[in-house]
Amino acid sequence: MDSRLGRDRQRVRRIAGALLWTFALAWPLAPAYAETADRQDEGARLAEAERINFDIPPQPLRSALTTFAEQSGWQLFYSAEVAEGIQSPGLSGIYAPDRALKELLAGTGLAFRMTDPRTVTIESASSAAAPPPIPPTTSETAPVDSANGMNGAPKKKPVKLPEVLVKDVRQRADDTKSYVAEEANTATRTDTPIRDVPQSIQVTTRKVIEEQRTFRLQDALQNISGINATESAASLYESIIIRGFDATTRTYFRNGLFDPFAQFTASDTYNIRRIEVLKGPAAVLYGQGDPGGIINIVTNRALPDAAYAANVTLGNFRFYRSELDATGPLNANKTVLYRLNVAGQKADSFIDYANRDLVAFAPTITWLIGPRTTLTVEADYLRRWSNDPYGLPAQGTLFPNINGPLPRNRTVTLGDFSSFNRTSYRVGYDLTHQFSNNWSFRNAYRHTIAEDDKNNLYAFPDSLDPDQRTLQRLQVLQPAIARRHAHSMITNVVGHFRFFDMDHTLLTGVELRQEKTDRSVYTFAAAPPLDLFAPDYSLSPLAFTGDLVNFNNDTKSAGLFVQDQVTILPNLKFLGGLRFDYIHQFAHSLGEPEQTSDNHAVSPRLGLVYQPVEPVSLYTSWTKGFQPSSPFGFNPDGQLFKPERSTQYEVGTKIFMFENRLSATLAWFHLTRENLVTPNPDPALAFAGFSVQTGEQRSQGVELDVTAQLTPGWNVIASYAYTDAEVTKDNDPALLNKRLANVPYNKATLWSTYHFQEGPLKGFGLGGGIFAYSDRNASLFGDQISMPGYIRADAAVYYNRALEPGNWLRAKALNVALNIRNLLDKRYIATSHNGSQFFFFGEPFTVLGTVGIRF
Repeated sequence: MDSRLGRDRQRVRRIAGALLWTFALAWPLAPAYAETADRQDEGARLAEAERINFDIPPQPLRSALTTFAEQSGWQLFYSAEVAEGIQSPGLSGIYAPDRALKELLAGTGLAFRMTDPRTVTIESASSAAAPPPIPPTTSETAPVDSANGMNGAPKKKPVKLPEVLVKDVRQRADDTKSYVAEEANTATRTDTPIRDVPQSIQVTTRKVIEEQRTFRLQDALQNISGINATESAASLYESIIIRGFDATTRTYFRNGLFDPFAQFTASDTYNIRRIEVLKGPAAVLYGQGDPGGIINIVTNRALPDAAYAANVTLGNFRFYRSELDATGPLNANKTVLYRLNVAGQKADSFIDYANRDLVAFAPTITWLIGPRTTLTVEADYLRRWSNDPYGLPAQGTLFPNINGPLPRNRTVTLGDFSSFNRTSYRVGYDLTHQFSNNWSFRNAYRHTIAEDDKNNLYAFPDSLDPDQRTLQRLQVLQPAIARRHAHSMITNVVGHFRFFDMDHTLLTGVELRQEKTDRSVYTFAAAPPLDLFAPDYSLSPLAFTGDLVNFNNDTKSAGLFVQDQVTILPNLKFLGGLRFDYIHQFAHSLGEPEQTSDNHAVSPRLGLVYQPVEPVSLYTSWTKGFQPSSPFGFNPDGQLFKPERSTQYEVGTKIFMFENRLSATLAWFHLTRENLVTPNPDPALAFAGFSVQTGEQRSQGVELDVTAQLTPGWNVIASYAYTDAEVTKDNDPALLNKRLANVPYNKATLWSTYHFQEGPLKGFGLGGGIFAYSDRNASLFGDQISMPGYIRADAAVYYNRALEPGNWLRAKALNVALNIRNLLDKRYIATSHNGSQFFFFGEPFTVLGTVGIRF
């Protein structure tokens, strides 16, 4: 890049800031057949702004150019004879597309010239200086595309993709190639670079998920600071702590829409493109929720070029899993696109009787209605068959037991009698329209159904007898199907404009939700006692004689929000937002009076970002959140409780260096929860179920998250968190200043992979990491039990090979991976069961072998 273009780049960045990203990525799709000099200049500026992580193995030049077209979105024109018999050395790393193409053509005697901002003609270097013609569309040459990879065949002029789709397509490709994410929509609901967001937001990309071979959401989130799991890896539930506080059903979102049943069906990663975690209260954009933050799952979408992939994973504990991913156009003009993700799993676990079977599929259709309008319709089906495990007592796990240590595989369920199966269905649409380069509109809706099977039966521990081997248990029977519904809709408008000599990005919107339980019926009873050292799982469950619990509920909410991102100066950015929410709750248990409540809340957020130099952002923010009280909780006077409130102060710094190949966030936060409901100080009223609203908890600490591509092929993701979370107000003086359950003072993780780029080991890769936790408090209540810290080591070996064109499989690449968890087979306590005094062992030595193929 010459010095003039270098100066242009600096000047453009100073003037336009975040607006340039949106404009520069949308502009190439406008018709551009202007003068030659203008085309060359515009293409060069676009190429500089659009840096891409390329991964092109050595191969024949024709197939290398096809891969380049896939990864860059550029169209290449050349005759078949020009590239015949030429070998490409390949390319790996983050480059502007024009620079990447120069590297691919180095030493070949070929050169290229821009004929459109995303279109080039390739020819011999001697003829490249000639004036560039308009690209032919019906004669000698045709554009390369990943659907067929053919060159030189007659072809119609390619259809240009809508502007609203182009950027997302490129980001989807980036998520499979790099650990580093430059943008995240979750923090602002706009396309804002992470460096411009005055709040901590972390992203786990598809590449991390695939290289660690994680299938559960809680496992994929282990790389992020301040996040801890409180369930077994074999559990049916998703139970996570963020910044010291439990993540309940109101923490989970999918593609920006509320997903209240994700916690109960344990999201699988088979169709996840990335996971974005916004730390701290997020009520300003997402309404009622937990103070620790929100988790937004971004799923796969349809792509304009045909691609297919399949893999099979085998492991110990009789683990079998297969996945299929297919995408491409459904018509010749590529205006109707599809994607289908399928997963099937048959698996036991290291815990006896705790199976992990599932079937899942997610079809997606995208209709490119026009150059600025897209409509995506998607569905998701997930079915889990499970015998949910529960924790083991402290004697024999943490403490000595007079009968000896408990084995890691011991279960406290009813063996083959137990079943706890769940199914979820999702269907919805996402409509986007861009009125102009500056104004856009989005309307999205999803309907979700979650079902618990009829005759679900399970047992869990109650207490251990003095002999330290006889475990008393309780059992639960669900004699009818429990069905829950959720509706979620959001409509927003985003506008970019200049006012008072400052750039603004204005977001306004409305959100509507409903969560409804048709009917939930269950009953409790004592279960047969279990001898932990000589278990007999053939004992039939005891008869149920108690009354049925039969209830239904309905929650409706509406929210209005507005947000403005203001570029006060090129290096000083302000973020302000406000949301108003109204929530109506209804709950009714059979034989009891109906309970209703009406709550409202106003939730603000203010933030400031200062960038003293381009790679560094210093930020501060203040944000508030709320959580409505349950209609089942009540005062002696019959009044319902006020909503729980949360407040966070955060300051930090973000760094993006080495052409955004390194990203780091260092944050300090102070987060409080107020209006917590605690038992009534009057023992008689507390026994009757009455409460008071005087509780307060506080969490504060420091977090560091780093992702990087240090060299081509070498990726790193690391984190550290110091979290001090405790009770600051409570009716019970014994609880004051006690640490919250399952929150370590220190958590550190490091994971790194290296793929050899050349030499005899080219195609091979190595990976490994450590996950370290300091001691944790098992439970807030009762005797204080400290779970000791631990360090777990994981490892992986990879082999990735690009296949020669014309192979008998007609495949593009073969991928083989061997992942090992708990490499040293360390025996450790991973967590207490939801803050109780029963404990889960961590996974023992586990091996997963995967073979995948791409077409």
